Amino acid sequence: MADRPKLALILSGGGARAAYQAGVARAIAEMLPDGTTSPFRIVCGTSAGAINAAALAAGARHFRGASTMLCKTWATLSIEDIYRADGRHLAQTGWRLLRSLFPGADRQRPIALLDNAPLATLLARTIHFPSIEHSINAGVLDALTITASSYRTGMSVSFCMGGPALPLWERSQRIGVRAAIGIPHLLASSAIPFVFPPTKIGNEFFGDGAMGQMAPTAPALHLGADRILVVGAARSTTHDPETPNPPSLAQIGSQVFSSIFTDALGTDLEKVRLVNIAVHQIPPERLGSSPMPLRDIMLLVITPSVALETLAGAFRHRLPRSLRMALGGIGGTRSGGEGLLSYLLFDAGFCSALIDLGYRDAQDKRKELATFLSV
Repeated sequence: MADRPKLALILSGGGARAAYQAGVARAIAEMLPDGTTSPFRIVCGTSAGAINAAALAAGARHFRGASTMLCKTWATLSIEDIYRADGRHLAQTGWRLLRSLFPGADRQRPIALLDNAPLATLLARTIHFPSIEHSINAGVLDALTITASSYRTGMSVSFCMGGPALPLWERSQRIGVRAAIGIPHLLASSAIPFVFPPTKIGNEFFGDGAMGQMAPTAPALHLGADRILVVGAARSTTHDPETPNPPSLAQIGSQVFSSIFTDALGTDLEKVRLVNIAVHQIPPERLGSSPMPLRDIMLLVITPSVALETLAGAFRHRLPRSLRMALGGIGGTRSGGEGLLSYLLFDAGFCSALIDLGYRDAQDKRKELATFLSV
């Protein structure tokens, strides 16, 4: 029906933390009759959230089945499914990084700490990309957007897949472009800087979509969303005991990642809430004549109720020995350094704990979700 609100789902980044989103999706699916199509007409993904977004978009014609499969994928994951972590490869990567500091180094191959080639194989096995277009053609899905950051221009590029009337946009430092979304777009969007290599799409190299994404809700708003559900990994609110020692490299890295993955989202959500307040204070006749249409957006945010750094610490022993030694050298396996660990720990045990946490947190917001979903 034309007068029904258009729901959007925004899945933000956070490396392995994105397993949390699968648990939230499962809880939502259980609120709907079995066999129901996705309640979300618009699905937007960034960083590791892009992988979940594509999976749910591909399964939009059977939302419960898609969420179940997503949980199963995360719950059976191993680090080797995402990146190579054997000692020989880590040594070769370290040597390449060292050589890149000097003239004459090979500049043809992207440089990163880890090789995420196994992830491409996993994506090909678990996501049926033609089903995204099938969902769009069936009228179940209006649009899927995957956001990545251009290393050439610094622009936040949202790759959009939708019908012929798909609205695109171009604003300061962000743009929406039409694309047939596939594995390269997901690899690009989830390529954490320095950790995973940039991915070439067309004539440009792209990296993690959370970099430079100042308005994470913008793609959903441009596409006409009336209600937006945001599911992401929050910055930790825990505080380590004071110490006279300087922060470890792992602690610094954790703070950098937190800034990339969460700070812009929080600021953007505040802006949406302020616009909602303004809409109710502006006379309707003036709203209608505004050059930039303003409307009240129902906003619901679900983020972890537990500090994921603490949760990751309990699973540090699941890292491969070579990677555990590498992270241990920079403080990544000690107290205070678990934040970095939580982004890289693509382990079935840790991911299962995140799925369960996401499920519980969504259940705790069941009343708000029921209102949001109109069920």
